[in-house]
Amino acid sequence: MQVIDRLYKGYRPLYPIEEFCPVGKALFIDIETTGLKKETTSLYLIGCGHYTDEGFATKLFFAETGAEEALILSAFDSFARSFTHLFHFNGNKFDIPYLLYKAGLYDMDGFLKDTVQIDIYRLCKPLRYLLFPETMRQKAIEEFLGIGREDKYTGGELIEVYQEYEKRPTDQAFCDLITHNREDVLGMHNIMPILYYLSFKDAPLSYVGYHTNRYSDYAGNEHEEVIFEYRTDISFPRSFTAKTETMYVKASCDDGKILIRLPIYVQEMKIYFDNYRDYCYLPEEDTAILKTLAYSLPKGRYQKATRDTAYQRVSGTFLKQPHSLFRPVLCTDRKDKKKYFRFPEDFNKEAAEEFGRSLINIFFSMKRTSST
Repeated sequence: MQVIDRLYKGYRPLYPIEEFCPVGKALFIDIETTGLKKETTSLYLIGCGHYTDEGFATKLFFAETGAEEALILSAFDSFARSFTHLFHFNGNKFDIPYLLYKAGLYDMDGFLKDTVQIDIYRLCKPLRYLLFPETMRQKAIEEFLGIGREDKYTGGELIEVYQEYEKRPTDQAFCDLITHNREDVLGMHNIMPILYYLSFKDAPLSYVGYHTNRYSDYAGNEHEEVIFEYRTDISFPRSFTAKTETMYVKASCDDGKILIRLPIYVQEMKIYFDNYRDYCYLPEEDTAILKTLAYSLPKGRYQKATRDTAYQRVSGTFLKQPHSLFRPVLCTDRKDKKKYFRFPEDFNKEAAEEFGRSLINIFFSMKRTSST
């Protein structure tokens, strides 16, 4: 077994660890194994990182062969007892169950007992559709934050490297194995600022204004859009863009400017009346009017309105809205869950900030696809 120490002098927390625990009680961990199935694979490396007065210190417990698995587990257990909170990336799903299973095989009583698990992946999972629509692996977060790596391997690719190392150890293989793990541990320190972006949910926004823009698509068809401008006091490390099928958001970390771009719909919509029993439907005109007005018409001209026919048609320009903020609320059909409002007639500055927040919050509640 080898224990490899390195100190990154001057490194300080990039996010307030105190939100979770005292800085000195936080331990970042990452493991390397010969496969995913804990029952049939070996643990060969446990990497740790923690803050000291001098910086960020990493300590790696490396098994020269599979026979040293119990040794590195025991050494790690002794070291980890000084910490109360374990930070890891998707460790609730893999690292922690794997470690506990292996510790059980060797009858290690009290292994990781009373430690609190802080899964960075789970914490930043709400950011999936705001920042990481393709993948939210640790390396993807590092790339987004502009963090470089020396390591050129994945954990899966290093399985074969370690198996070969067990038979014929070389300095290069050893270097590749520990570099990958150490950079995973250091990477968790580096990606903690990603948690600042969680503040975008229900973020305080200041409305600046809007302007419209005309453009042509690839087919030469003309469209019109509106671009809303906001400001935020949220601090975040890097600018970003995010989009759905019909919305585009651009946020600048330099000045807190947020631009939200929405398409303007030019078509016919319908206003449905909840108190449909007070209305009559005129089939020839395809519209509903109040009973008091309908009763002055010949009986063949009108009929009792239902939920589906108690509407009036409206033509003009419209925007989508996440919920019934601007009234009257319009839609293409009563069963259509999408809500619209007349723009610019029914837009008001008093509700503009809530409108911006509700649009950004869409990214925090999205499923696989969204047409908002």
